[in-house]
Formats: sequence, C-alpha cells, structure tokens
Amino acid sequence: MSDDQSLTNIYNKMVSNNEIQSNTSQEILVSELEELKKKLENIKALNESAGGRVMSKFGFIKTLEKPQGIYIHGGVGIGKSMLMDFFFNQLNLEGKRRIHFHEFMKVLHRLIKGAREKNKRDPIKSVASDYIKNLQVLCLDEMQITDVADAMIVGRVFEEFFSKRLTLVTTSNRHPRDLYKNGLNRKLFLPFIDIMVSNLKIEKLSAPVDYRKTKISGKKKYFLSTSAEDTNQFNELISKFNLEKSQGINIQINSREFVIERFQSGVGLLTFNEICSIPMSSSDYLEIISHLRLLFLDEIPNLSNGGDDSAKRFINLIDNIYDKKVDLLCRAAVVPENLYIFGKNKFEFQRTVSRLFEMQSLNWPVKGTTC
Repeated sequence: MSDDQSLTNIYNKMVSNNEIQSNTSQEILVSELEELKKKLENIKALNESAGGRVMSKFGFIKTLEKPQGIYIHGGVGIGKSMLMDFFFNQLNLEGKRRIHFHEFMKVLHRLIKGAREKNKRDPIKSVASDYIKNLQVLCLDEMQITDVADAMIVGRVFEEFFSKRLTLVTTSNRHPRDLYKNGLNRKLFLPFIDIMVSNLKIEKLSAPVDYRKTKISGKKKYFLSTSAEDTNQFNELISKFNLEKSQGINIQINSREFVIERFQSGVGLLTFNEICSIPMSSSDYLEIISHLRLLFLDEIPNLSNGGDDSAKRFINLIDNIYDKKVDLLCRAAVVPENLYIFGKNKFEFQRTVSRLFEMQSLNWPVKGTTC
C-alpha cells in the first residue's frame, strides 16, 4: 500500500475536505488502526509468498500475538463506528466480517438453538468455531450486554474466538469493565471481561460534540415535498452522511429481517413505505430504532385517504423515536397537522402531531436525555 493510501493520509484528506472535523483522539486511534492493518496485511503477504507453508505454533500464520485487536469505547456520535468502518473498508483481506453486535447476538442464538437441536456435544463452542472458520478479522459495532443469557453465551464464544487467534475490532459506549454493570449474576461474567482486557488494546475515543448533531444543528427538521427549496435542503442534509455509499444494515426481527440499505454509524434513511406500509408492531419499531441515533424519513404521504393502518404504524414509529430520543428529519406531503385529518386513529394521531412539532425544536432532545 502506498503512503497516499494509508489510513492516516486518507483521514487527513477527509479533514482537509471538510468531510469530518479534526480530532486528536481520532487521530491517535487512526494510527492504532493503521498499525493493526499493516500487521494483518503483512501476515497475509507472508502466507501468500510461502504458498501456505509458513507455520507457527498455532498452525498457519493467520493472526496476531496479543493484543489481538482493539476495543474502542466512548460516548455516542464521536466517530467510533465511522473509524471502525474506515479500517474495515480499507483492510485488504477477504476473511473479514463487519456486523452490528445486536445482530451478531441474534445470529448466535439462532445457530446455538440449531446446534442443540442436532445434539451437538458443546453447541456454543461448536457454533463459535464454525462462525469464524474462514475469518481472520471480525468487526463488531456497538457492543453492549443487557441480558443474562447473552452474558453467559458471549463469554464462551469470545473465549473460543481468542483461542483460535481471531483478530477483533469492536466499538462500545462502555469500557469493558462496565459491561453488564449491575447485571444478574454478573460475577459469572467477570472472567469474560478479563479475557477482553487481556486480549484487546483498550482505546477511549473522546470528542467535545456529537458529530451527527453538528451536521444538522440549527437546521429545520420537517420538510415539504411540494417545495423545491425544502427538497433541496433535505437532500443536502442527507448527503452530509454519505449514506448512498454505505453498506446498510440487516436487522433480525424474530424470524425475519428488516433491511436499511442506506445506513451508516447510527444514521439511516428510509421511505415511509419501507417502514410503515408493511405489518409492524411497536416492539418491531423499538428493535429498529435501537440501531439508530438519527433517522431521515422520506415520502410521508397524506394519510387521510385510506391510510388508517399506515397511520397506526406511523403513530407507533414516532412514539418509539420520541421515547428513545432519536433525531428525526422528515419530508412529507403536508404539514404535520394535516397528515391525518380524519380516520379511525384521528384522536390518537393528535399525540403524534404534537410530538412531531416538539421534535422540530432546536432544544430537542433535551440535553442529558439522549439514550
């Protein structure tokens, strides 16, 4: 890789082009990720040049000695996911995978259930081993442990990952020592924390502001599709997040998947039809919203003409967005008070109108209440 294509140079170019804001903490992390990237690609080159004959005490040289990766933690909106994705996209390896931690756990639960049904001797170890069979690097976004079942499973799974020399890069709002804090039977989870700390380099990322909020700060949040000026402003705000080039996210909801094709670092773009014209419950919306910090919702129609079912779903969606303090930018056919003038959900919809107006305030969400 030429110096022009180094992570540091690409990062600096993004800063000079005003795509991102310069941040000392980010610069340090980029250097750490650069070093990890070089080590992994050098190992790949050694294996290729030796025709797969280079051996170590672990078999073929595939990964690193300790630390086996980086654990990035810090508050919301400071670039954790962006920099992990930056590393992942520039890493010249085929055996890599990037997945949101919540999705990762859902996949594990499903695979472990299948392994138990097949009477595997050690279903968790078997699933963990199979999951990384062709992987050298796993990137996990937004690690958090809130469930005792997840806490017990993830410890066993990661123990297997590290024993197989997997390289891990993960992001979290919490330091490893604070994972599953005050959780049920947490003492059983403590050995996993020790495994994380001893196998990963722990890096704290800090920033004075939430960069997602900076990009929309002071901007209007509700736009009319009948106005060319509004439409241009709405699309201009979307363009600040490079969602068209994103990898998207697949969210597992029970036995089905919900796909946000335009999603990156907690920011998503959906049309009204994509999220409100298909059967969805309030709990489904809660699951989707748990992955978001900012949602662009486009093409909201006038719901007064035969839109009772969609209006009800929209009510549930807005309730969840409001409760979780997710930022919302909309483009709609009419102003909020005219979205649903008559229909069987008219009375309930008045709360939705009120919340749409409240969420347009420059002071919303109230400082200190963001989830």
